Amino acid sequence: MQPKQLQYFITAYATKNIQRAAEKLFVSRQGISKTIRELEQELGADLFLRSSKGLEPTDFAEALFPHAQKLLDEYNYITGLNTLAKQKENVITIYALDNIVKYLTADFFRDFRTLHPNTILSIIESPDEAALNALLAQNADFAITTGPLDNTVFTLTPIFYTHYCMALSANHPLATKERLSYQDLHNQKIISKGRAFRCFRDNMEKYILGNGLNVDIFAEITDSDVALKLVKESNVIYISYDYIAAMHKQPDIIWKMLDAEITGQNMYIVSLKNALPRKICRDLQIFLLTWLAAHNKDKIIL
Repeated sequence: MQPKQLQYFITAYATKNIQRAAEKLFVSRQGISKTIRELEQELGADLFLRSSKGLEPTDFAEALFPHAQKLLDEYNYITGLNTLAKQKENVITIYALDNIVKYLTADFFRDFRTLHPNTILSIIESPDEAALNALLAQNADFAITTGPLDNTVFTLTPIFYTHYCMALSANHPLATKERLSYQDLHNQKIISKGRAFRCFRDNMEKYILGNGLNVDIFAEITDSDVALKLVKESNVIYISYDYIAAMHKQPDIIWKMLDAEITGQNMYIVSLKNALPRKICRDLQIFLLTWLAAHNKDKIIL
């Protein structure tokens, strides 16, 4: 009994019609009829009563159907495991902060694929803590996130320094200031990544709410395109990073650097300290650092 025979039988059983089964499977009706007859011969029993109205399952077919479905499901599952297991050796899983993929651009992936055609980059955008937890659970090879981080647990390789900055509509009253401070946010509507990110929580608690500043948190989102649309249409201030600002230069949006004691953070590619890296992972890290420098992306230019 072959998987194809099971699939043809299950489809014919479900449709009760050879022609509809053929259309669903993208094969000829003659092919289905022949395969079902071969299965009937193998089992020594008729599966369908055939008439001009279609197919009527026999009692034997009724009894066979649930077992056939289970067998086919198990076969597909095992085949899928085999395929995924083979691919896993060539997959590099990276948990990265939002907009990192956009900052790298499609060129990064094309260039990497040219040098490493058998390696698959699997990048999941996530908050910083989720990325680090994925590393600790060994569900990821790397995280790309900001510091500070525990260097007794993680190996940190800086890839660029990113400054805090804010986006405003060109007609916002604060748009004429050269730089903005936390105090400028008092009584303003703001939008940022949100409390799922350590940076947002730390800065809000220490420099904004902790200093008695009143802010109206308009929304907490990671989609920079939506955030900037709200900047233009609802006059909110978007608190972000300069690597995101570098990708969103628009004439009606003004980006301002933050005037504060701490102006930004290092962005790192992070791995687990006690994990032995695979060769393809070492290759990826070297490629990333070399590619960023070659394309002037290791320093943010606004």
